[in-house]
Order: sequence, then structure tokens, then C-alpha cells
Amino acid sequence: MTLSATSFALLTVLVLAVGAVIGFLLGKSQANNALLETARDAAALREQIGSAEARANRLLEENTALVERSRSDADVMRALSPINKQLDLVNDHVRKLETQTTSQHAEVVTQLRRDAQVSLELSETTASLNGALRSTTARGHWGEVQLRRIIEAAGMLEHVDFDLQVSSARFSGGNTTKLRPDAIIHLPGDGHLAIDAKVPMDSYLLAMEIQADDPASSKERAELLARHAKMLRGHVDALVKRNYAADFPDSPQLTILFLPSESLLAEATQADPTLLDYALNTGIVLSSPSSLLALLRAVASVWSSSAASSEAREVVKLGRELVDRIRVFVNHLDKLGKSLGTSVNHYNKAISSLETRLLTKVREFESLDANKLGSPALVDGDSAQIRELRAPEVTPDETPEVTSEVMPEPNAT
Repeated sequence: MTLSATSFALLTVLVLAVGAVIGFLLGKSQANNALLETARDAAALREQIGSAEARANRLLEENTALVERSRSDADVMRALSPINKQLDLVNDHVRKLETQTTSQHAEVVTQLRRDAQVSLELSETTASLNGALRSTTARGHWGEVQLRRIIEAAGMLEHVDFDLQVSSARFSGGNTTKLRPDAIIHLPGDGHLAIDAKVPMDSYLLAMEIQADDPASSKERAELLARHAKMLRGHVDALVKRNYAADFPDSPQLTILFLPSESLLAEATQADPTLLDYALNTGIVLSSPSSLLALLRAVASVWSSSAASSEAREVVKLGRELVDRIRVFVNHLDKLGKSLGTSVNHYNKAISSLETRLLTKVREFESLDANKLGSPALVDGDSAQIRELRAPEVTPDETPEVTSEVMPEPNAT
């Protein structure tokens, strides 16, 4: 069926109206959907705003707490500021101490290494010295050197106050015995004192190799020291047989046995307490370096006193001779004064005789113009006065005799 234009128009209008209604309904539905979405968005936004406000409140509270804490920390820091300064000073001091400790530690390590080296060298030297002292020749030479040093330390002069290695021969029973003490000390009054420096020390050296605090070896060490004392006693007996003092009858009948180490005598007397008395009773004096030095200082002091006394006696002798010669000289002056007085008297008598006896006759020759002859002057009493010596030092009661040491008087003319 074919539609007319009017129907087509109405159909078109109807279609358009239906489309408009459908479009309105569709638009309204979309608007409702938009409103629903907007409501949901608003609700979510409100939730977000509430959450933000809660968070803001919480942040504000936290910020307030932080501000208060910050203020409290600032107060604490201000209160701790002096302590911080002190801690800084302590820290600096600790750093300096650490630096100094490090330096000192390095020095200590260096010193310990040096001490270890010195200890090793000392140990080697001790071993070498120990080996050398086991030789009788080296031991005797060491004792002689020690003896010479001590004598020189006492202020004595060789060939004046002492002599070394002086040999002598003694005849007894048809046999000749050669004696040679290590030193002879000269004493005032032409006295002499012999010194022997040869000492046995083999047992002593063996004992010194054993530690004194070792209980296992203490018995062996004591036996070695006892043997050392016994050998020293035997050496005393040998010196008694040599009898050095017999060569010096006007001297102290003593011989000094010099031990070049203090411990040699100390250990021997500790092992044998009667050793000193035994030696002294036989005329042997056991002497360590210190006691020998004291003895020699005493001898040197005696020498000084003796020299002073000798010089004083010489001065007194010279003074007496000088006084005697002065008295002789004064005697000569006295005689010269008397001679001068006699000469003045003779002179005055000669002048008197000239004037009274000779010139009176000469003046009688008037033609010879004898009146112009002058007369020599007399010596008056003041000019002719001879001063006499009245000092008691030069006017002895008796005129001393002129000895051969005094100059003889000149012959009278």
C-alpha cells in the first residue's frame, strides 16, 4: 500500500515524537545516572575530607608534640652545652694521649730491642770473660791491673810510694828462693808492705754459674763455695811459707792478699767464717778492693802527715840556723860600732893635736902667710854617736860561738 504524503508526514512526526520521547527518557536516565555518580563522588569526597581532617588533626597533634619535644631537646642541649665542651676537651686530650702512647710504645719497643741486644752482647762478653778468667795467666793479669788501679786511685806514685813486680832472692840452707810480690807499698820510716794479687777462683766461677735460688743445685753451689774457701785458705798457707815480710825486718810483719772482687772475699768468709781470723793470725791480711783502697788512703795520709812533720822540722832547723847567724852578724855590727867610736875619738885627738901643737908653730912663719891655713872641724858628739843594739832578739846574754858554718870575722888591719 502506498502511503500518502500526509500520512508520511504524520508518520514522520510520530516517529520524531517517539524518538524525542525516547531521547528525553534516555537523557533523563543518563542525568539520573550522573546524579547518582555525583552523589557517590560527593560521599567519597566527604569521606576523604573527613579522613583528611582526622589526619590533619593527628598531624597537628604530632606537630605540637614535636614542637614541645624540640623545645625540650633544645633546653637539654643548652643544659648539656658545657658538658659537650668538656667532652670535646676530653676527646682532644684522649687523642693526644693516644698519640703520645703510640710514640712511647714505639720508644719502649725500640728500647726493649736495644736492651735485648745489649743483654745478648753482655751475655757473650760474660761468657768470654768467664772463659778468660779460667786461664791462670789472664786471671793474674786481671788481678795486677785491678791492684794498680786501686793504688793509683789512692793517690800514690809509682817508684815513690810503691813499686810493682820487684824481684828478690833469699838464701836459706844453701838454696836460693826467688820472690816477687805483685806490689810493695813504701811506708814512712823506711817501712814496706808486700801485696800479693794471685787468687784461686776456679771453684768460685763454677759456683757463680749455678743460680742461687735453684733448690736442686743449691747443695752443689754450697760445696763449690766451700771448696773456694778451702783453696783460699791453702793460698794463705802458701803466702806464709813465702814470708815476704822477712825481707823487711823494720816493717809491719804483714802481707796483704788482694782479692780483685768483693764477692770473692764475701762468699769465702760466708762459707768459712773463721777464714779472716786464721789469715790474720798467720800475718796475712785478706783485702777486697774497697778495704785495700781504704788502707792505701790511710797510708797516703800518713805519708802526708810525715812529709808535713819533716818539713816542719826542717823549717825549725833552718830558723835556728838563721837566728844563730843573725846573732853572729849582730856581734860583728857591735864590734864595728865600737871600732867606729874609737876611730872618732882618735880623729878628734888628731885634730886637737893639729890645732894646739902643729898649727901654732906653723903660724909663727908670718912670711909664709900661714894664717890662711884652715883648721879641720871636730866631729861633734851627736854626729859621732854610735847607736847601740838594744832589741832582745839580737842582744843575747852570751855571745854565741862562731861555728864553721858561720862566716869568719875579717882580719884586723
